[in-house]
Parts: sequence; structure tokens; C-alpha cells
Amino acid sequence: MTVDGFDNEKIDRYFKGEYSDQDKSYTDEVFCDNNKEEALKHLLKRQFYELLPEDEENKKNLDHILYRIHYDINTRLSEQKSWSFDNIIKWSSRIAGILILPLVIFIGIHSYKDSYLKKQAWVEIKAPAWTRAQFTLPDGTTGWLNSNSSVKYSGNFNADRQVALKGEAFFDVFEDKKRPFIVNTPEINVKVLGTRFNIASYANEKNIEVVLEEGKLVFNDKEINKSYTMKPNDLVVYDKTLKDFSTEVVQPQKYLSWTKGNLEFRNDPLDVIVRRLERWYNVDIEINGSISYDQTIRATFVNESLEVVLFLLKQTLHLDYKIENGNLKQDGTYAKKKVMITLKTK
Repeated sequence: MTVDGFDNEKIDRYFKGEYSDQDKSYTDEVFCDNNKEEALKHLLKRQFYELLPEDEENKKNLDHILYRIHYDINTRLSEQKSWSFDNIIKWSSRIAGILILPLVIFIGIHSYKDSYLKKQAWVEIKAPAWTRAQFTLPDGTTGWLNSNSSVKYSGNFNADRQVALKGEAFFDVFEDKKRPFIVNTPEINVKVLGTRFNIASYANEKNIEVVLEEGKLVFNDKEINKSYTMKPNDLVVYDKTLKDFSTEVVQPQKYLSWTKGNLEFRNDPLDVIVRRLERWYNVDIEINGSISYDQTIRATFVNESLEVVLFLLKQTLHLDYKIENGNLKQDGTYAKKKVMITLKTK
């Protein structure tokens, strides 16, 4: 039914909280149209009196309602400093008197809050190539992001404590027994209460690695819905191709050393070394020859250049290397450095 040029059924459903997306879009459009100010005044006045009980309608003493609405507005504004409601409040003042002002402000804030949150529903923290980034989440959880990594969480993070991870991150989770902390990747998720752990999930690598330093963690494979409860010092390696995982007991420090700026290897073969060098120095590495898994290296590098690390690998693993600098591409960006490693035969 149309009254005063409005679709009252849609607006009524919106006021009652029983609205569809179409109803909400229509109501947002109506409240943003300055040409409908006079008609809105009549509509809101009628709606306001319909909401009042009969014995309250004649009293018209709405100071307590106005105070509460102003209190709620100030509270929300202090919590969401990036919002700007100046235009809404000025607009509301022009079209409404003291009787309907609280309702106008409330509906305006509700409409704009919903629209804003849909547009600004996620917060993302990134660590660009060749950098590390320390972060703190709204619940008090802290951590580190490795090179070319990001962690993303929704605006209502404190309610569900879920993050989406790309790349590698270390988490020191704030304990909350009522709300588990969940890390999601496309293939797996991990669920914890209060725990310190590292997870590496790079899109261009075939494996995902989860290492638990402290606490308890439940690893879950989304594909086959298979879970494993990890204990301290456990390593879970998930194979994206086979869609299965294996476990072993390790020394977590090797997997966490990057958070302190150290590049650490503990009896690792060349393919593992290469993968970590690619992440650390943001380079592409190509190996010519067959890798011998009998040849491993044990070393810790602190603030060493790529050239120094490759030189030491050459002395230890009997290989040659060549570094090709990245060239300027047609789109104006630079390609990564490329390292060609040639394995020597003994």
C-alpha cells in the first residue's frame, strides 16, 4: 500500500525488523532522498505515534528517550571514530521536530551502520615481500606475519574469533574458553583456545605446515573432515595434492626463528632450503640436477644477504649458482630476482 508517496508495507517491515534486502534497499533510498523531506516528516510522525502506547501519547514527555538516544549515538561514535554522521544528524534536524527526532536519528544510524559494515566488513593486515609484520588482534591475540603474507578478520571478530590466513604467521592466542580461536585457509582450519603456534600456507607451495609450540590445537582437514589433536612439538604437514596429512615430533624453534629475524636450518635438504630462501629473499630459484637427500645443512643466518647465504651453500652442498637481476616488465613493475642453481656431480 502506498501512503504519502511511500511503500508503507516495505517501511513497516523495516521498522519491525522483519525486512528483506529489497525492503532495506528501498528504505535506505527513501532516507537518502532530500526531495522527500516533507513527506518523511508526516510518515515518521505517524509511525512514531503508532509506536507509543495510548496512555503515553498524551504525555509527550520524551526527554528520557532523547537522552538515551543521544547516549547511544555518542557511544557508537566513540567506538567507530572513522564513521561520519554529521550529515545524517543535520539532515534529521531539518525534517523533524523534537517528538520524532530520536526515531529519525535511530533509523538513520541503523541504515547507515548496516550499509557501512557491509562495505567495511573485513580488516586485513599484510606483510609485503621481504618484510615481517607484528600484529595485535582485537581480542588481545598477538603474532607475526612473514614475507608475502596476510591475515584477515571480520568486523565482528570479537564475537567469532576467526581469521583467514594467506602465507605464514605465528600466533600467540589470547585464551578464552568460551570462544575458540580459528585460523582458516582454503584447505584446512585449526581451532585453539590459548596456544602458540606457527602455520605456513602459501598458495604456490604444495604443503601446509602447522607447528605447535605451546598449548593444544585441533587440526582439521576440510576436504575429508579428518581432524588431529596436536600436542606441543607436533608438526602436521598437509599435502594439497594428496589431500592428506602426516605428523611428526620436531624442535619448534627452527620453524619459529623467522619471527626473530633469523634464517635457521636444522639438517634440512636442498629443496626445503630453496623454498625458505624464496620466501625470505623474495626470489625465484630454479634447480638443475637431481637433489640428494643425503646432503643436508645445519646453519643459522642472521641478517645475511642472499649472496652470502648462496656462497656458503656452494661450499657445503657442492653446487654452482647464478643470480639474474629482475627486469622491468611492460606493466611498470619489476620481476623478481632469479637464482639458477646447478648441482655438481661428485
